[in-house]
Amino acid sequence: MQIPSLEPPRILPESVDRRLYRAIHGLPHSPIGDRYVALLSDLGEGPGWVAAGLALAWLGGTKGRRAGLAVSVASLGTTYVVQRMIKPVFRRQRPWVGKDVLVVGIRTTDASFPSGHSASSFAAATTLAAFYPKVSPLVFALAAGVAASRVHLGHHFPSDTAVGGLIGVASGTLVAWLTRSTERI
Repeated sequence: MQIPSLEPPRILPESVDRRLYRAIHGLPHSPIGDRYVALLSDLGEGPGWVAAGLALAWLGGTKGRRAGLAVSVASLGTTYVVQRMIKPVFRRQRPWVGKDVLVVGIRTTDASFPSGHSASSFAAATTLAAFYPKVSPLVFALAAGVAASRVHLGHHFPSDTAVGGLIGVASGTLVAWLTRSTERI
């Protein structure tokens, strides 16, 4: 005789955050596709934005040097603040902790909330857009791609990347304002 299995009653509906996570993370994975998504993700943490800042400083004249410095400071400074000051306060577990979930790349042990990659990318994009408004669609699309890549690769919930993006926009705005206000002095 088979014993019927009972499913525990669902008291609260599943969060929108978890449903979005499953939808984005559940998109098809392939070795080649994951390699490119991981590369976008890795460059978004800072190295890609710093390289862009160095290229601007080298090729962009006085305005390029100021913009390149601002982009690099915004990206690296925001990463530092998120990793060292904000994440230790919240200590949210990564989506894969305690679950059998595909994670592409290294399973880091730091907190999930907020996403440092997203914060860094949106800080750099905001700063760059302040100096060169015509590139806004491109740099914000790249920053959004970095944020989406973090969810697709299994490292963050969508809310982690959304809050990271907001922090990045705020810090990028501050760095751009400070940098642009000193050019008038």
